[in-house]
Amino acid sequence: MLTRGSRRKGRSSANPRQRLLHGWDWADPRIELEELAPASRVLVTAGAGEVIATLADAGHHVTAIGANREQLDYARRRAAGGPFEPGAAERLFELGRGMVRAASPAWSRRRVRQFLQEDDPMRATAVWKEQLDNRTLASILRTMLGPAGMLSALVLRDFSTPIPPHFDEAIRGRIARALRKHAPAGNPYAWRLLLGEDLPGHRLPRVDTASIAWIDAPLLDHLERADPGTYDAISLSNVVDGADERWVRDLRKAAIRAVAPGGPIIARSFATTMDDDAAKRARRDRAMLWGSIVVIR
Repeated sequence: MLTRGSRRKGRSSANPRQRLLHGWDWADPRIELEELAPASRVLVTAGAGEVIATLADAGHHVTAIGANREQLDYARRRAAGGPFEPGAAERLFELGRGMVRAASPAWSRRRVRQFLQEDDPMRATAVWKEQLDNRTLASILRTMLGPAGMLSALVLRDFSTPIPPHFDEAIRGRIARALRKHAPAGNPYAWRLLLGEDLPGHRLPRVDTASIAWIDAPLLDHLERADPGTYDAISLSNVVDGADERWVRDLRKAAIRAVAPGGPIIARSFATTMDDDAAKRARRDRAMLWGSIVVIR
C-alpha cells in the first residue's frame, strides 16, 4: 500500500508519513507471477518487501520504490530475511479483531485458530457462514468501517485512503469468496487477517538485496523521469485509491510510457468493479481484501 499526502501542481503526490505503515504485504504475488514474462525488469511499490523478495527469487530484475524511507528500509530488511515488525495496518486490524473477540465467543483465539487449520474449502465456508460471520461481526464492522467509523478515520489519517462505501459488507463477502477458493490451512493471508499471526511454517524467500534497485522517491516523479521502455512491467498495489483524477491520469500516462510495449501494469483497488477480468483476478488473490486487480497492457 502506498499513501498520498501533499498536493503538487494540482495532483496528489506520494508523500507518506515517515513511519512503518505495514509489516506484512497484503498483496498475493501469485498474481504478478502469472502476468510477468520470465526475467522481467519490474518496478514494484516497496511495501513490506514480501512481493519484492518473491519476484526477485523467481528470477525477475526488481526495482523497489517508496517515498517513505522507514518503510523502504524495512522492506530491504524483510527481503533479506529480517523478522516481521507490525505497522499501522496490523495495529488497526488487531484493534478490530479485539473488539470482535470481546463481543463474540465464536471469535476467541482458540476457535479462530482451530478454524484456520481447516484444509477443506467447503467445510471452511460452512463454518464461516454458521459461526464467524455473525451479527456481532456485521455490527462492529458496520460501526468501525462506516463513514464516521473509527477505523475509517484511522485509515484516512495514516494512509490517505478513504474506505469505499459499504466496505464492511464487501469485506465479509470477500472473505467468504476466498474461503471457497483457498482453504485457510494453506492461506497465510487468512491467518494474518483473522488471527493476526503468520501461517505456521510460512517462510519468505531470502534474497540478496544488492540485486534489487532501491529508489527513495515519489512514484509519479520517478515514472515521469524514466526513459521509455525502462521496465517490462509495473506493479502499483492500490496507489489509485483515494487519488485525485488528475494524478491518476498523469500516473497512467507516465506508467504506459515507462513500460515496454505489451508489458503489464498491475493495479489493485479496494473498490468493487464491473470489469469481469479485474474481478476474477481479485478472486484469485488470497489476501481477501481486493475488489479489483486491473492489468493494463
